[in-house]
Amino acid sequence: MTDTDTDAGPSILVDYADSVLRLTLNRPDKGNALRQEDCAALLEEVEAVDGGEGVRAILIRAEGRNFCAGADLVTANAGDAKPRVGHLTRSLESGAHRLVAAIWNCPVPTVSVVQGKAMGLGLHVAIACDFTIAAEDATFTEPFCRRGFSVDSGGSFILPRLIGPRRARQMLFRGVTVDAATAVTWGLIDEAVTPGALNGAGEVLARELSQGPTFSLSHTKRLLNDPPIGGLDGTLTREAASVEATLRSADFKEGLRAFVERRDPSFSGA
Repeated sequence: MTDTDTDAGPSILVDYADSVLRLTLNRPDKGNALRQEDCAALLEEVEAVDGGEGVRAILIRAEGRNFCAGADLVTANAGDAKPRVGHLTRSLESGAHRLVAAIWNCPVPTVSVVQGKAMGLGLHVAIACDFTIAAEDATFTEPFCRRGFSVDSGGSFILPRLIGPRRARQMLFRGVTVDAATAVTWGLIDEAVTPGALNGAGEVLARELSQGPTFSLSHTKRLLNDPPIGGLDGTLTREAASVEATLRSADFKEGLRAFVERRDPSFSGA
């Protein structure tokens, strides 16, 4: 599914090749700010990925100078109609919140490449991915405190997990903008590369991940992203269940054969 943005063409470009699904934000004249319909278009593509033998990695990128300036608040608040009570909650739950959750819980590896500004919802879309690569001149900002409302779209969950609560407060309480080099040091992103190398670096990583044992990676991803309340004991129980499941996979059998035959494995994701 793609959504149209008047004469600018589809606002979300979708391309699939070499087991990689590429989703490109395509509203460069609006800083790729996401409207409700843009979130819906992205969500449909991400939720359709089931971890089978088709899509085995997702690459999220953007056209233009900036990755994403956040939610399109101008469009969302246009017009004179007074929204019904609970409208914002429903919009968030069905749009931005559901999108970030879908990326976070996606059963295949996800990669984002960031140029220019990544703000608010756009930042959360980027860092909800398993890997985030940015251009050296990219910046990361949480603008909520400067707009007078509280953080949404998973920022209060993802940020402290990646950079710790004190650094998260710098971004969320003070609106501190973080440059790419600092973002790498903090652990907000994985790597900063020259702007000219950005798209190539994302492609290489996405293709590498798509050739991996994606069935077992999906189990590892769940263990990392959704740890049990029971601490170590609960984790050990879930790890044992995941090992039981992955030992029965075709990828494990191929990995074992490759080890015995002293060659690189050729995984299928099954």
